[in-house]
Amino acid sequence: MTKTTATTISAYNKLQSKQVGEICQFLQSSINSNLKKASSKIWHGSPVWFINDNPIVSYSVRKNGTVSLMFFSGQSFEESGLKPEGKFKAAEIFYTDAQEIKVTQLKRWLKQATTIQWDYKNIAKSKGVLQKITVAPVKPAPRGMDSSAHDERFAKMIFASVYPLYLAKVTRKGRTKAELDQVIKWLTGFDQQTLQKLTKEKVTFAEFFQRAKLPKNAQLITGTICGYRIEDIKNPLTKKVRYLDKVVDELAKGCKLEKILRAE
Repeated sequence: MTKTTATTISAYNKLQSKQVGEICQFLQSSINSNLKKASSKIWHGSPVWFINDNPIVSYSVRKNGTVSLMFFSGQSFEESGLKPEGKFKAAEIFYTDAQEIKVTQLKRWLKQATTIQWDYKNIAKSKGVLQKITVAPVKPAPRGMDSSAHDERFAKMIFASVYPLYLAKVTRKGRTKAELDQVIKWLTGFDQQTLQKLTKEKVTFAEFFQRAKLPKNAQLITGTICGYRIEDIKNPLTKKVRYLDKVVDELAKGCKLEKILRAE
């Protein structure tokens, strides 16, 4: 692990080379998007996320230019792809390019990281013996209903943090950035310059869709996404975000642009 003078995770990412920085930024965005209740900071020289002060996941840049993504309780995950690290319960995976990151796999790991935890926080009190933490399972919201917490989370979400996830999702399925941008511009009414400007400004989804002008046939975007039926969503902003999620999902699944754009 290389030494760092950074005091924030964003600063840590900016200190890296372009290719390594892209990996770090993608991991930061993904972790922030999936671990909403976690806190984060530079800890022992690396970006680390905590739940109730217990370390959950971190990444670090190694001297050879690879990036280690480490889950502190990863050896207990019911997933393959992680290799044991150290004498406790940590496990890790190494990346040399952002394209190597499998989004679905990463989401599964992050989900398990919230429910499978070993108590590193109190390891000194237990004289170096790790104790497993009993974590109550999180009950999913009923299908077809977006809770107020979900609505608030979408409103505060930064579009620029979500865009790389969309891009990774579609390019892994053989689609292009140009196609992704075309779909987003159709849904929002933005031109390329405006889209780039809003991304640079790091606007929230609330600001993003406040400026957008959705086409009349956006109401033809139906079906389920992430377990929610779009037609049943009551909150206007949440529905617009799910519209975007749905058309990006359709693009990744190989649908023709004419169908995605609801061409008459």
